[in-house]
Amino acid sequence: MRGAAAGVFRHACRCGRTKMTIDVPAPSAGTRLRCYCGDCQTAAQLHDPDQDLLSPAGGTDIWHTTPDLISIDAGAETLKISRLSPRGGCRWYAGCCGTLMFSTARNLKIPFISVTLRQPELTGTDPLLGPVRCHAFTASARPDAKAPKADKGMRRVGTLALKRAFLAWLSGRSKANPLRGPDGAPIAPVEVISLEARKAARPDHLP
Repeated sequence: MRGAAAGVFRHACRCGRTKMTIDVPAPSAGTRLRCYCGDCQTAAQLHDPDQDLLSPAGGTDIWHTTPDLISIDAGAETLKISRLSPRGGCRWYAGCCGTLMFSTARNLKIPFISVTLRQPELTGTDPLLGPVRCHAFTASARPDAKAPKADKGMRRVGTLALKRAFLAWLSGRSKANPLRGPDGAPIAPVEVISLEARKAARPDHLP
């Protein structure tokens, strides 16, 4: 799969210590979307004080794909995981500077990864990662900024993620996951964010 890649995307934290390479063998390898949900905005407040993650309307640009296409080139030792609740998904960030890097399910056997793209990384990405095909949870967008008036493409994005995961299982590619240690556990420590910290970080315009 890696040798047949049509292109690669270089993904790095803000300070440059933590670096990843994402192989993009075909347009169907991933789907790009913009999420305005309260959890994404809260996570940005917790981990991204310089605010180069969110769009003006509070959207987070994301690329859904499978973990076998990911290589961690530097800074694996800096990675940490935060979860906004005991049952929440895993948001991986660079401990060196706090940059949110990607998200996964709690169970890493599920071949799914959601790469979090910072605003400076978006320039020129359309030919490789594709345009934004979904606007999700737009009701939570910042009220004082331009945002889509309604959600778009959520069902299709979910269907494509399930399809990619199934094909990864079927082909055996799901076994190639650089985020899992030999024991199957995440390679980074996990912290569940306290309710108090979560409430303090939640933007004022959200209920």
